[in-house]
Amino acid sequence: MASCAALCVLAWALAARPHSAARGAAAAATGRPRAVPADRADVAAAARFAVSAFNRDDAGDPHAYKLLNVTSAAVQVVAGVNYILDAELGRTVCKRSAADAQRCVLQTNYKKLVCHFIVNEMPWKNYSALLLNKCA
Repeated sequence: MASCAALCVLAWALAARPHSAARGAAAAATGRPRAVPADRADVAAAARFAVSAFNRDDAGDPHAYKLLNVTSAAVQVVAGVNYILDAELGRTVCKRSAADAQRCVLQTNYKKLVCHFIVNEMPWKNYSALLLNKCA
């Protein structure tokens, strides 16, 4: 009797496993963004990259901005991983050419930007790119 119960549990587990694995694979294969905690290490790294690229490429302001807060984050599996981020940036006293704007002091009554970034990463190629940068 005990072996029958064990066999039944094993059969149920094996029958359920392919279905749940297929459902998870289908969800990942669709490429739909999935919300993740904004304080994850990979999200923080993507946000730092986005702000660095923003400071390097934004010719409209001579001052560098630093990351104040990531307000929301999602990941999307594509050819690599897209990090879809909403973040708040603050204007610093440093010029855009500063090596690390995160170490710079915020201006008194600093200008604050709310930004939407999409960062694409392909770690196996050592590749990262800022695909979208919308700040207001």
